[in-house]
Amino acid sequence: MTQALVSQFDVGLFDLDGVCYLGQEPVVHAPESISAAVGMGLKQAYVTNNASRHPAVVAAQLEALGIPAPADSVVNSAQVGSQMLAEHVEPGSKILVLGAQALRDEVTARGLVVVESADDHPAAVIQGFYPEANWADLSEAALAIRAGALYVCTNLDKTIPRERGLMVGNGSLARAISNSTGVEPLSAGKPEPEIFQIAAKMLEARSPFAIGDNLDTDIQGAVSAGMPVLHVLTGLASARDICLAPAHQRPTYLADDLRAMLEPYPDSGGDGPQAWVGEAHARWTGSAFEVGTIGDDDGLVRRLGADPVELNLNQYRSLALSAWGAADSGVSVSEISAALPEITVSRDHE
Repeated sequence: MTQALVSQFDVGLFDLDGVCYLGQEPVVHAPESISAAVGMGLKQAYVTNNASRHPAVVAAQLEALGIPAPADSVVNSAQVGSQMLAEHVEPGSKILVLGAQALRDEVTARGLVVVESADDHPAAVIQGFYPEANWADLSEAALAIRAGALYVCTNLDKTIPRERGLMVGNGSLARAISNSTGVEPLSAGKPEPEIFQIAAKMLEARSPFAIGDNLDTDIQGAVSAGMPVLHVLTGLASARDICLAPAHQRPTYLADDLRAMLEPYPDSGGDGPQAWVGEAHARWTGSAFEVGTIGDDDGLVRRLGADPVELNLNQYRSLALSAWGAADSGVSVSEISAALPEITVSRDHE
């Protein structure tokens, strides 16, 4: 394949945290890569589980970071969650909202009435990411749910990446309510497929693909939506995590960062635990992984051990395919995990 990967698609559905930015800082290579992809004709949507901010505010932040983002290009879980509510309750129903003003506005826009207390007998509770949430807020929601209110969450992310590391996500706060009430919420965000499908429909996509960093949300959600997905190593999941991914969380394409979508994606193949990608080969020997490059002695020259290892991009890709093939051939996850060191992916030696 000689054309850029992105040339196969008409719409890109980009995650935000870990793909476009980390907190207030752009992810390395994201602004110029997305700008170049848009210049090649790709329509972009930014699909996020964060329900705490208005789409226009998110778009303005992206623009300030040098990432092209029309105001209507942001699709968040508040939009999808409020639509889900409207499909489950009667028009004009009372809704207890545990979330930011952006979520309240989306609920109101659906013809529903926002209330503040379980004493108002709401038909449903909707919970979105809300850093100011406290014990009293969670308890009020629990009281309403225990009284019979439908429970909807915009998303169930356990963590949210920030500049200092991983912070508590909406799913972790929701777990406190579920533990208290015994009720599991419906979820509007990733990894449910609806948010991908709605975003693709908005842009009248014929051949969309998704771009993400989180196996539990971005990748699993795209897979469940039947959509090709590119994983980048700039956020949550590491190269080692990718090698250990179960089938329902395996990306279609593997990259270090967003530059890869502007490059040809190499041909690949294999037979079970033996795999090749471009010039790189990897195999499972029955007790260890070996990785190498065509032109080296017999093409398999590096036996991975316990020490951290640096691989080039195609070696990493071939190792992931080999690990997936080993798992699918019956090798236990514990055996594969024990044979995989921490992996750094570098372009320095390509």
